[in-house]
Amino acid sequence: MPDICRPWLLILLALSACAQSAAPPPQTAATQVAAPASARTAWWNDNRWRYHDEGEADAAYQRLLQQQSAWPEWHQVELVTLPAGLRFEMALSPGQPPERPGAFGTFDRIPDVRYVRQRLAVKVAWKPSIDRVATFEIVEPLAADTGTVGPQIDAQAGYLPGGGSQFEMKVPPAERSRHLKLVAIRPIR
Repeated sequence: MPDICRPWLLILLALSACAQSAAPPPQTAATQVAAPASARTAWWNDNRWRYHDEGEADAAYQRLLQQQSAWPEWHQVELVTLPAGLRFEMALSPGQPPERPGAFGTFDRIPDVRYVRQRLAVKVAWKPSIDRVATFEIVEPLAADTGTVGPQIDAQAGYLPGGGSQFEMKVPPAERSRHLKLVAIRPIR
């Protein structure tokens, strides 16, 4: 694509994103995110080196905006079985009951909301507010995909670099609770 076309394409993509009311969670259809220029610059500084040329890096950035994958582009799905006795943490929103856990957990200690946004790359659109962390123990072996949190571009928070640990439970939502025991809940800010 000629360099003269790129600014217009970015403007059109940004305007398209502004017309949407809110980004859906990552499991729904892909949508464009309105990204501040500083978010692109920060992503570029962290990730440009991964790609052969600027065109390839631009395409990767556009895929991130469109697909909003929880995983980095280089992630290879490999299902594992997490054993009974293993503990993990999960950030919770106000009103989210721990008896209905989300699909993603982390093996990292979650110190505060900033960590959830920056290292776990949880977008404001996905969890507008976070007030607690639940610690769970796996009581029945659990199928999961494990790996590194991929970056996100958030319309409000900007560039979220990710890099923390994560796993995605590969069981239906109604079955998650039977694999888990709630160990503790603590507030975070």
